[in-house]
Order: sequence, then structure tokens, then C-alpha cells
Amino acid sequence: MVRVFGRQPGQLVSVTSAYDAAVFLLQEWPNETGHKHRLAREIMLKCLEGGCSAAVARVAFVEAAKEAGIFMESQLGRAIPAKTRNKRKSLNR
Repeated sequence: MVRVFGRQPGQLVSVTSAYDAAVFLLQEWPNETGHKHRLAREIMLKCLEGGCSAAVARVAFVEAAKEAGIFMESQLGRAIPAKTRNKRKSLNR
């Protein structure tokens, strides 16, 4: 399962399949898109056609979500935004 921020403030979306990821990429993605988003869309559609594994699709979706700043990483049973997590690590050095 991959957790990402939705369009509504504070909304978390759990993506549990390649189909869910494809729908999110095509319909729910934030307005700004980047290279990894476009690549993830292509990979997700190939995966749905049987052209790649779910693991490859998951990596592509996670990388695109990180690029967009909407990826949530679970740590010790709680969700932490990836950007916040990185800031916390730098503060602990």
C-alpha cells in the first residue's frame, strides 16, 4: 500500500493496486506534473496490460509521488510526509 496526499487539505489516499494508482495518476494528480509523473502513467498503463510487474509499477508511482511532494512514508505506525521526514533527519544531525 502506498499513501499519498489527496487534493483536499489533510486528505490521505491509500493506493492498493495498479488500477488504483492509474486512476489516481490520471484523475486525482495535483495540477503540476513532472517527468516522473509522465513516466509513471506510461508504466502503469503497461502494467495494466500485463507488460510489467506490480513492483515496477509501485516504484514508478512512489517516485512520481515523491517528485510531486505528495508521498507519505509510514514510520513506526504513523504517517510522515516525505519532505517533513527529510527535514527531521537533518535536524537530528
